[in-house]
Amino acid sequence: MSLATVFRPRPTESSVGGGTVSASFGSASIAKEEEPVLVDKRLKMKPKESLHILIQLRSMLTAGVPLIAALRTLRKHAQTPLAEKALERIATIVESGHDLSWAFGCLPRCFDSFVVHLLAAGERAGAMDESLGRAVELQEKQIKLTGKIRSALAYPSFLLGMTLVMTIGILIFLVPKFEGLLMSKPELLPSTTRVVLGLSTFLRESPILASIAGVLFLCGLVLTLKNRRIQEAAFDLVSHLPVVGTLIHKAFIARSVNTLALTLESGVPILAGLEHAAEVAQLPRLRALWEGAAAVVRDGRPLHTALENENLPPALIQMVVAGESSGTLDSSLRTAAGFLDRETDAALEVFTGLLGPATVVIAGSIVGFIVVSLMTPILQMAKFVG
Repeated sequence: MSLATVFRPRPTESSVGGGTVSASFGSASIAKEEEPVLVDKRLKMKPKESLHILIQLRSMLTAGVPLIAALRTLRKHAQTPLAEKALERIATIVESGHDLSWAFGCLPRCFDSFVVHLLAAGERAGAMDESLGRAVELQEKQIKLTGKIRSALAYPSFLLGMTLVMTIGILIFLVPKFEGLLMSKPELLPSTTRVVLGLSTFLRESPILASIAGVLFLCGLVLTLKNRRIQEAAFDLVSHLPVVGTLIHKAFIARSVNTLALTLESGVPILAGLEHAAEVAQLPRLRALWEGAAAVVRDGRPLHTALENENLPPALIQMVVAGESSGTLDSSLRTAAGFLDRETDAALEVFTGLLGPATVVIAGSIVGFIVVSLMTPILQMAKFVG
């Protein structure tokens, strides 16, 4: 994880449209000898709990309370045991001489990476309270977006769950009524009918084994998706799909541009800002885009030249051009971030509008497959008898 204490720009810097170009662009992680001691991947907080800590910490720092005293006060008045443990660990790490961003980075399951990078940016610029405010702003946007997506998925999830229950009921209770008739000549049955009969027999004769298989499948799926590399590969795969891919792509572009704008507003060198944008992008192709943009800026060329041939909204590129021309890249990026947020909301509306009908089609296809598989041989026998 990238931390402010390891960003050491070289003496030669030049200004490029609202941000400073630093010759240093690299990322570092916690020292190997300290990582087992400092990093705690078991402690996990909900986003709203993390947001509450950020809001309270910002308020206390704005009021002039020293950082250590603020952390100790927040720990004393923590609303949950998890928040108390997190604040205790953060205070201990900060008291040992590390930066606040370093301490937050030691709790990767409590604070998102963009929070760590924004705090690192604030530490570089000497504006910790402003960085906390911007982290709060971005965290609130993420929580709202996540809430909208979860609300959109509630109805399809319920419908698919009911479809699964109904399908299992059909296989266990309805299919056996046709089994005696259909199995009179099993060699003449279509392959789809054999599959349905086989599933029915398996569920009726081995319910415990079927339950264990289902639980193991769900547990394996959850554990697999928790792997960061698999998450990135899954996100990258889904981001190429027609509707949901557009939503994911726009959401992560908006997050990256928001982070870049906020870091530049804090006076952070543009190369460090581009590194922060790459770290929070999550999609491999977006991360490669920002890393390539950093290489272009490091060579002394304008940022917009690295974005022109990429799959980005034209309005974003035009705002970058205008910002670099006028020397107000940070404010132009902030405007672009607002535009991208609106684009994300529009993509979310399209996604939610299509998700309901798509779920109905999937549910109907599953039940229809079973019905057609059962009725096809019956109709063929009736035709033969007739």
